Amino acid sequence: MKIYFERSGGFLGREVSTFVDTTELPPEKALRLLTIVEDTDFFTLSPPVVGSESLSASDQMCYRVTVEVAGVQHTIEASDTTTPPELEPLIEELSRWARQTERANSASDVF
Repeated sequence: MKIYFERSGGFLGREVSTFVDTTELPPEKALRLLTIVEDTDFFTLSPPVVGSESLSASDQMCYRVTVEVAGVQHTIEASDTTTPPELEPLIEELSRWARQTERANSASDVF
């Protein structure tokens, strides 16, 4: 399974993104992500109906999550106010991954 995640907007307007390929992860981390995606029932989620004002508010976080399994992709775009509750655990987990990736990249830039 491959997951692409982007988060933008918010008060500071900082963008973060990450890419995760579960075949390249330790088994326990891969299983955690697989379980979250399965619990979310990601491939049956419909994109939320979003009015233009929902995504234009400068302090709104906007999310784009794409999950690919066996060549089949599904993408959900949402904001803080339009994120389906069942998607929140996946967004929280992917936000953690993105921050960890960002920190790791920053640390490697120092050396």
